[in-house]
Formats: sequence, structure tokens, C-alpha cells
Amino acid sequence: MPYFQVNRKLLLMKIHYFLGIGGYAPFSPFLTTISKQRGYSAFIVGLIFMLQPIPGMLIRPIVGAITDKYKCRRSVFIASSIITFVLVCLLSIIPGTTSKEEMNDVDAIKSPLFWIFFTTIALINMDGTVKSVLEDTICMDLLGKDKNNYGKQRLWGSIGWSMFAIISGACVDWYSAGLEYKNYAPGYVIALLCFLLDIYVVFKLKVVQENDTKIVASDVKKVFTEGKVLAFLLWVVLIGFFISFIWNFVFWYLEDLSNVFHPETKSWMKTLQGVALLIQCFGGEVPSFLFSSYILKRVDHMTIFSVVFFTFTCIYSLYTIIENPLWALPVELLNGITFALSYSAAISYAARITPAGAEGTLQGVVGTAYTGIGAPIGSFVGGYMFKHFGSIASFKVLSVVAFFTCVIQIIVNYILRRFSKNEDVKDIYTKVQTKDVNIEEDVTLTS
Repeated sequence: MPYFQVNRKLLLMKIHYFLGIGGYAPFSPFLTTISKQRGYSAFIVGLIFMLQPIPGMLIRPIVGAITDKYKCRRSVFIASSIITFVLVCLLSIIPGTTSKEEMNDVDAIKSPLFWIFFTTIALINMDGTVKSVLEDTICMDLLGKDKNNYGKQRLWGSIGWSMFAIISGACVDWYSAGLEYKNYAPGYVIALLCFLLDIYVVFKLKVVQENDTKIVASDVKKVFTEGKVLAFLLWVVLIGFFISFIWNFVFWYLEDLSNVFHPETKSWMKTLQGVALLIQCFGGEVPSFLFSSYILKRVDHMTIFSVVFFTFTCIYSLYTIIENPLWALPVELLNGITFALSYSAAISYAARITPAGAEGTLQGVVGTAYTGIGAPIGSFVGGYMFKHFGSIASFKVLSVVAFFTCVIQIIVNYILRRFSKNEDVKDIYTKVQTKDVNIEEDVTLTS
């Protein structure tokens, strides 16, 4: 079957996605609950996840532009992979503090351990954003004209993420048996092994970057002045906003359900959270990435965004009626679909509108909109809402906001499409008129 044929040219890219993205799964999804275990409030956790992407937001488009201009994509990619390994080593040895009671927000901010913890997370995120823009740009270059096949490469990151999440979650529960708090040491060990192997893969990865391609600044500027492109970036920001609640607060929500309704699930909560990621990735992300090329060839990118916003509405509505954490697992299928489809559509659309030679620049801008603007805002708003309204009430509000966002996006998309058609008609009419004038001039000259 064509969907399961292995392209040797892209094999190392698949392995990199598997290890390079999967390596974050043993610790990254658990950072909110690790922070909670340290005694930080939902507001402080939201503040952490709002501020930590800012350095990455600033550096992402800069790295894209520099690597485009100086043709140093491979060198920067290797360096960022090594830095990731070093930073995770540092995170794993930060002294662990645990607190039965929630710390005062001011006391938490004054603590030196808080700043060491926050700075390390921020650096890991910044380095991760550099890797992300480079790996997606390299992947698009390797795909050539088959850019819609991006999802078939990226799905291996979801496979790695889900596998290492469930393995590390089970290991943490096993290693922490009989302890009052979870010990995440096994997760860090698994992550470091993944990143160490990924460094070897990145060294072997073939990175092709043309030296004779010149970037025309006016072409790039023209792209960002088009109404449909500005609307596209706005939708990407909003998707990042909504998906940040899933990335950063669903595990917090599951622990709230466990504490209030089903305390018997506390002892295997990390395994349950790992299963949630497994379902999200294998059940939602992998099929969506796999068939994204088929979908993108037949469905407009903006229509996919409309479907994603409506799916967010369904997800948040379901979270408001669930009491048993186990019943939240089927919802993870939808979470996987929203991320995979929206990310594939965003990367593919950016590749389509990119002027020659500016691939890294445009991918950097889209990534900044997604994870550097939308996600941080969502993290801060989520922290405030979870602290003052609680998890269930917060999801009720979000379901309404997501629904109205979906309606507005559909209306704006319809208006832009009609306007674009009118512009196309005018261009055709102008060309016809010009052609007629040229014919008349030729007849006159002949006479």
C-alpha cells in the first residue's frame, strides 16, 4: 500500500522526528504537574508557560532568516540538538522541592529555585523552537514538490511522543511506588537517551540548501501585506491560544477530577496521563498526519481551520460534563486531530506562499504565531482562569469562546474568498482588454 512505503531519502528525517520530538514526551507534558508538586499555584504555572516561550518567539524568525541568508542550516541544527541534551541534563539535576500546600505567589517568585527552574525551561523551549523551525524547513526542502506529504513525516514525531510518554509515565509510577510524591528520574533518563541518539541522526541527516537562491525582500513584504495571509496568521495565533489549554492544563484538570471525584486513581495517575498521550497521538495525531496530504489536496486550508475551531468547541464542552478521569481518554482522540490537522495545514500553507529562498523565514513566522504568541497568551489566561474559576468552569467559558471564534472565522473566510474571486475576475478582464488593445495596435501598424 502506498501509505506504508518507506522513502529512503526521508528515512533519517522520520527517525529524527521519532527521537527528537519523542524525547520531550517523558518530561514536557508533565511540567505543569511537576510545577504543581513544587507548590506553585495555577496562576504561577500559567505565568511560567506564558513567559517561557517569549525568548523562542523572538529568536525563531531570526534563526530562520539567518540560516536562509548565510546557508548555515545544518550547523545550527546540529548545535541546537546538542544544546537540548545539555539543558535536559541540567533540568534533571535541579533540586526537587515538594509542598503539600500551595505556596504564596510572591514567595514562589522570590525563591531562587523557582528562577533556576523557570530559566532552564525557558532555555529548553527556546532551543526547541530553533530545532522546530529548522526541522520543518529541512523536511519541506527534502519533500520538494510533494509538500502535502509533510504529515507523513511528522507523524513519526507523534508516534515517538506517545510511545515514550506511556513508557515514562509507567516507569515514574513504578519508581514512585510507596512515595508521597512522584519521582520523575526515569523520565529524564529516557529523554536523555532519546536526545543522545538524535544527535547522531542529525549528524547523518542530509541538509540541502541552495547557494544561488537570492531572497527578494519585496517578495517577502508583499506576502505579509495580503489580507488572506494576515487572516491566516490570526487564525494560527488563535489555534495556538486554544491548544495551549490542552498542552498545559489537561493533566492539571485530570488531577482535579481525581482529587474531587475518584481519589482511587491517584496512585496510577502518571500512567493514566501517559495513556492519554498515547491515545491522543496514535488515535488522533498519527491518522491525521498520515492522511493530511490526501485531505489538503481536496479541502481548503481555511476550511480545515474552521473544522479545528469547531472541534475545540466540542472538546471543551465534553470536559465540562466528565467526572471520571478515565472518560477523558476518548476526548484525547479529538485533541490529536486538532493539533495534527491545524499544524499540517499551517506548515503546508506557509510553504505554498513562501518566496524562493525565504523558506526558513516564513516557517519561523508561522511557528512564532502558533507557539510564540497564541500559546503563551493562552497559558497566562489559562493559569488565571484555573486559579480563580476552577478547571471545569474555565472549560465552559472556553467552549463558548471557541464556538464564536469558529463562526467569525467562517464569515471572514467567506468574505475573503468572495473578494479574491472578484480580484481574479478584474485581473482577467484587464488582461483581455490589454490583449485587445495590442491586437488593434498590430492591425493599425499592419495597415
